[in-house]
Amino acid sequence: MALHRIIETHKVNILGQEITYTNKFLKYSKSTSYGFKPSKSLTSHGVYVFRYTYEHHSLPPTLVTLKGQKYIVPTWQKVHSETTLADIEWIKPSKPVEVPVEKNVWKFESSSDPGHFYTVRQSGLKLTCNCPGVWRSKERKCKHIKQVENDNK
Repeated sequence: MALHRIIETHKVNILGQEITYTNKFLKYSKSTSYGFKPSKSLTSHGVYVFRYTYEHHSLPPTLVTLKGQKYIVPTWQKVHSETTLADIEWIKPSKPVEVPVEKNVWKFESSSDPGHFYTVRQSGLKLTCNCPGVWRSKERKCKHIKQVENDNK
């Protein structure tokens, strides 16, 4: 069962908010959506499905009850006594992708196909080339990489 937030309102002003467990005020029917049976004292109301948010990169949320109070750990966030793990949205922060900084880029025109260019790139101390000669070479160094290495000595 899901938790729901019930907001009691009078015109525009919010009088109060309550997070309640589904069985207390809401009932579900297969033919309709959730129906709310308000107490006679409410003037108007809003009902929203409520989920707690928990943000951690690796530890999943866990529920602990101490002295009658339920918490999401390891953040020790107080929650409603009827909360289940299904009522918690686990947000995993994305790790920033490290893009290697290219120090230098060299272009070489193909000797067999004029107008076509091959690119030698330096990332850190490593040189790479996009020509097929890299794969033919035993050392994985084509003539373009060798030329860049000789020019930079």
